[in-house]
Amino acid sequence: MKTLFKFIIGLPVICSFLISLIFMGGGVYKAVQGTVGILKGQLGTETTPGVKLFTALDVFLLGFLFIIFSIGFAQLFFPKPSKFITLIDVVTPQWLKVENFTQLKLVLWDTSVTTLVVLFVGDAFKAYGTYTWDLTIIPIAIVLLSLGKFLIIKK
Repeated sequence: MKTLFKFIIGLPVICSFLISLIFMGGGVYKAVQGTVGILKGQLGTETTPGVKLFTALDVFLLGFLFIIFSIGFAQLFFPKPSKFITLIDVVTPQWLKVENFTQLKLVLWDTSVTTLVVLFVGDAFKAYGTYTWDLTIIPIAIVLLSLGKFLIIKK
């Protein structure tokens, strides 16, 4: 039974960590594309290396979101004296050490809002000054998420 429980909890932790590695690889790829575009002098052209660099930042933030999710779930569900949790406690910074779901939720909330802000700035830059109503969805989500976090902290 104990092994089954570890497998059930370990599977999402491992899968979310692998997803984060995939996002990090995509971010590295986009960052290399943007850097090569800048070094070739493609600034101000249709290839827009700056947008690729901004997209790389957004992909990195999504990867960090999945890393935070996997580390938080591992800290919440794996037994404390295990070697895996000891390794995670050594590697993680103090702000990422979670003891309950509320702490994990708040850290993920901050990361999600930051990711949405970067995504919106990139989308606004890609719009080239022609803003439509669908571009306002992300700022509304940012405001609602920020308001929700404020209300949870205030409680």
